[in-house]
Amino acid sequence: MPPARRAARIAERSPPAPPVSNSRLRAIVDTAIDGIILMDTRGMVTMFNPACERMFGYAAAEVLGSDIKQLMPSPYRAEHDQDLDNYRRTVEPRIVGVGREVIGRRKSGDTFPLELSVGEVDDDAEVSYACVLRDLTERKHADELREKFIEQLTASNEERTLFVHVASHDLREPLRMVAAFCGRLAKDYGDRLDERGAEYLALAIGATAQMSRLLDDLVDFGRLGLDAARGSKFVANQVLDQVLENFAEPIRESGAVVTSDLLPQVYGNPIRFHRLMQNLIGNALKYVAEDVAPRIHVTAVREGAFWRFSVSDNGIGIDRRHHEQIFEPFKRLHAKDRFKGTGLGLAICRKIVEGFGGVMSVHSNEGQGSTFSFTVKIHGEDNDSGRTDA
Repeated sequence: MPPARRAARIAERSPPAPPVSNSRLRAIVDTAIDGIILMDTRGMVTMFNPACERMFGYAAAEVLGSDIKQLMPSPYRAEHDQDLDNYRRTVEPRIVGVGREVIGRRKSGDTFPLELSVGEVDDDAEVSYACVLRDLTERKHADELREKFIEQLTASNEERTLFVHVASHDLREPLRMVAAFCGRLAKDYGDRLDERGAEYLALAIGATAQMSRLLDDLVDFGRLGLDAARGSKFVANQVLDQVLENFAEPIRESGAVVTSDLLPQVYGNPIRFHRLMQNLIGNALKYVAEDVAPRIHVTAVREGAFWRFSVSDNGIGIDRRHHEQIFEPFKRLHAKDRFKGTGLGLAICRKIVEGFGGVMSVHSNEGQGSTFSFTVKIHGEDNDSGRTDA
């Protein structure tokens, strides 16, 4: 016998589900955490469950047989009358709806927010309406607290960014003065300094340059996220070409070879994407063993609603124990005299990627090179391949 016919035979032999008894239905209504009210077409309450008693502060006996309008403040009372009048004239139940937000009135006179669903009940005797109500007071309070927290957090971020800008400006002036006098000292008195004096002066000049770079990175790190909404479409290959132009001299000196696949068109802040690629390419050029020419390759593949970009190199690699640590601000794995840097490069990268709605990770082993990957969320009409020749 075919499976479909066998299933039909079984269904024919199966007894119908037993009807829900009145006592069982009453138990369900009495134990429901949501308020349940039954009213007739005149708006008179015929059922008022215990959840409603707790919600409105009325005993059921005080409400049964009364107009449901006593549970409503103005102007909902007038709207309710209009709905009932409309039903009597047209037999179109406009009051029926799901998830409608209204205001309820407690016995004390206090008002509170409610989510109301109304369904028509036709038991062949007369039409009535079943109202299911949910108190939204706690949810609204939680929403208000969340909004207040977001406002405070936003204000805190703006204050932090302003502080970083002011501090950076105030620090740059004495830094410029130190750099200027060091430069003048080197020019006017450099030939009078012995070897140790010349070394000290070079260290001072290098320190001011490092401090200037650190201030730049601090300001940039503080500003990340404030202009995340300033997005536009751009071709990733074109941004990569601009980055490589900036690194033309280091690439030539090191004999580096940088290649890439055809990269997609993406949506976001192109300036931030430029900084992201600049940091990753710069690290790949820097963290390489002596006498080894850097080999760098950039790819992009689609993964669901994201583009996954990867920057692979043949550098010194990173021990697995430090894969998360390297993304933290000011975390360095190497001495400054070996590899220069501010310790903010990868922290800035991760924050930029988060602004793109993506995540960043690294796959690496010590001495075996690294692959830094990050995802960029695909927006709207960019859900196609989006690849464009650069």
